[in-house]
Amino acid sequence: MATPLAAVVATVMTGLVVALVTAPVLRRLPEPVDGPREGKEPYRNLARYPFVLVCTGVAMLAEALAWAVLPAHVQPLWVVLATCGVLLAVIDARTTWLPLPLTRAGWLLMAVAAVLTIPLGATSGDVLRTGAGAAAAGLFYLVVWLLTRGGFGFGDVRYAPLLGAASASHSWTLLWWGLTLGTAVGAGHAAVRLARRLHGGFPYAPSMLAGVYLAALLLQIGDRA
Repeated sequence: MATPLAAVVATVMTGLVVALVTAPVLRRLPEPVDGPREGKEPYRNLARYPFVLVCTGVAMLAEALAWAVLPAHVQPLWVVLATCGVLLAVIDARTTWLPLPLTRAGWLLMAVAAVLTIPLGATSGDVLRTGAGAAAAGLFYLVVWLLTRGGFGFGDVRYAPLLGAASASHSWTLLWWGLTLGTAVGAGHAAVRLARRLHGGFPYAPSMLAGVYLAALLLQIGDRA
């Protein structure tokens, strides 16, 4: 864990970055080819104050939690998750779509962040585990996607490496529990929808993201017990 001052500065900076870039990014995101046919809300329509405020608040909450429960050397990866990862999840929550260009940007930023962990104390083994975790998470969701015959969107498969990289940067245990709890939260969401007789696709990335942060919090509580 880092100093309180570093945590506060990082949280405020994360919120500032998300507040400044969210609307411009949304206005420039290309629409999926089949989006209009599926009745998808255009990304540019989201570039309004209420949506930006939600993204900013969630990003700051995610960043504050990461600094509270995780060591300093993994923070660059979790900054990416709190910015790009959160923005993707909130977009998914609103539209049920995960824009591919933003997902690819997240992959690139995660790779850069993995390198930046080295001056903060990460070892070469930590960096290798980060990359392997990204691949493992992507493979896990790809297998589930294949077994369920596309039971959720392929965008979630692309999103998974962001979660895998961040969680594996800490440990294999966090990766495992992050995937498990993300799946559990998603299953709970699906059960609630069935109980309410709601059918059709629903956003899954928010559940995946929540699972990783929930796992980080529970592991920290377990370490202190």
